[in-house]
Amino acid sequence: MSKSTTWHVPTLGLILGLMLLAVACGAAATATPQPAPTATPPPSAGGAATPTAAPKPTAAPAAPVVHPGKLTIMMGSLANERFDASFQLGLPAGLNYGRVVHGFLISDDEKKELVPGMATQWALSPDGLTWTFTIRKGVKFHDGTEVTPADVQWSLQHHFGPDAVNYAIAPSSLRLSRSAGKIELAGTDKVTLSTTIPVTDFGVLVSEASTSWYHISPKRPTVHDEALEAAYDKNPIGAGPMKLVKYVPAASMQLERFEDFYFQPKNGLPLDKRPNFRTLDLQIVPEEATRVAALRAGGADIVPASLTTRKQVETDGGRLIFGQQGVFVWVPLIGCFDTKFPCNKKAVRQALDYAVNKEIIRDRLYGGPEVFQAKGYGAVTPSTIGYSTAIDPWPFDPNKARQLLAEAGYPGGKDFGKLIVNSYPSGSMPFQVEAAELAAEYWRRELGLDVELKVGDSTAIRSAWAAGSLNGQIIWRDNETRKDATGALVTSFADAKSNIRLHGDPEIFRMSQETTQTIDPVQRAEATRKLMVRLREESYQLGIGYVNIPWGVGPRVVSWSPYPLGVYPSALHTIVLK
Repeated sequence: MSKSTTWHVPTLGLILGLMLLAVACGAAATATPQPAPTATPPPSAGGAATPTAAPKPTAAPAAPVVHPGKLTIMMGSLANERFDASFQLGLPAGLNYGRVVHGFLISDDEKKELVPGMATQWALSPDGLTWTFTIRKGVKFHDGTEVTPADVQWSLQHHFGPDAVNYAIAPSSLRLSRSAGKIELAGTDKVTLSTTIPVTDFGVLVSEASTSWYHISPKRPTVHDEALEAAYDKNPIGAGPMKLVKYVPAASMQLERFEDFYFQPKNGLPLDKRPNFRTLDLQIVPEEATRVAALRAGGADIVPASLTTRKQVETDGGRLIFGQQGVFVWVPLIGCFDTKFPCNKKAVRQALDYAVNKEIIRDRLYGGPEVFQAKGYGAVTPSTIGYSTAIDPWPFDPNKARQLLAEAGYPGGKDFGKLIVNSYPSGSMPFQVEAAELAAEYWRRELGLDVELKVGDSTAIRSAWAAGSLNGQIIWRDNETRKDATGALVTSFADAKSNIRLHGDPEIFRMSQETTQTIDPVQRAEATRKLMVRLREESYQLGIGYVNIPWGVGPRVVSWSPYPLGVYPSALHTIVLK
């Protein structure tokens, strides 16, 4: 693990005083979060045995007016800058370019419901073991060649085939590869993927509603060749709305509008998802102050920002636009299945949860519910399949927290030992380290615990977790929100072989496996609700809430309506420039 920094946390009163000053300098956001439903409807596609049909063609709208200029987006990072999703290690920054260069078998709408994309239809067999995709004719790659079912077959083999476990690093690639069977052509326009166990979320995984960007590439001679993969990174050929035309590693990417992008009315689709501008510049600028200064000077149009810089953003005609449910606070308790750690006891885990005041985090740190919502649990937020208000975070109850800790055998923190909390500065979630710092102070003040906050690098922390080096500790981190949380549930709770599992309870393994392998979407949504209630009770992760991501937007952007559940700048086709 990389060298970490130990933060010496001041008193809670001082923290709150500093936060109140910060909030006064940057008022709460003006965007209104989407209301939280009390029940979640089943997904519109991907889980049914009956194929999902393409929508009927509608009258073609007038041709869009394409701005001849460019849109400039400055990001804190572009991850490892690989153009192949199989080699991304769950880093949100890779979504910033991967989802622009590449197209999707299944697309989504503004509500994150699944709609046809490169595939006109898709279906899961009644036994849950075979997915079938009908491939749209006439879809083009950026080099002008047509996407064929053979390209789709090769891409699925590359990402998820049985051999992928030997070279892929993306968690979903590894998870699917372990259960993959045959991936075959069926007839002239169909591709089938078989698995040894039901993989009910595969339709979402390969869709635009996913938290990744599993793409279709031109087929190559073998599913894995390091030399060819390195060459692809230098000249990626995708089928997305924009094509890469210039790339300076560790600095910038320039992309151009792809006129033949498949998602447009001439192909029978309901709207045009091509961007209404000619060029997109993605630039790496790690420092928020530098990004905001560029926004004010007209050198950038969209930047990740925070409430602390809101006044500067608005000084020269800019504004903040919030991506609803963009990222959730994930606080897993690591290795608590080992009896030598205090967190092996449920009462300890619950005490840690009750001792944190989520409302203070919401109101004093983030500026109110427009930015932060104390709703949901783990990867399940209000727009996720299986959400219910029964899994919202527990209220702040320090008396109950102290009682639980005493019942567990650690009254006033006696004999507990040191509690280590790991966090890192996030380019997606404002105030991530400060929130961890505040939680640590609550555990000190309310429970009498000796808490050390270590601030390090996100990749190093994740690697240390997978290696078992953080057992008995806590991670306070961001994670991508999602339409379907099945993948997260499998990795953390259903897969006993997962190196980042959170428990060792046979009953939870059984319940999680049954839930994530339930084929009927309505039944799976209900099973997920029940499972989440049980997981909240067990508290192997703390329930905190989610953040609506603030984007600083310059005056050249007349309008932009980002989709929910996106940690990246989504729905670029909704952007209108002056």
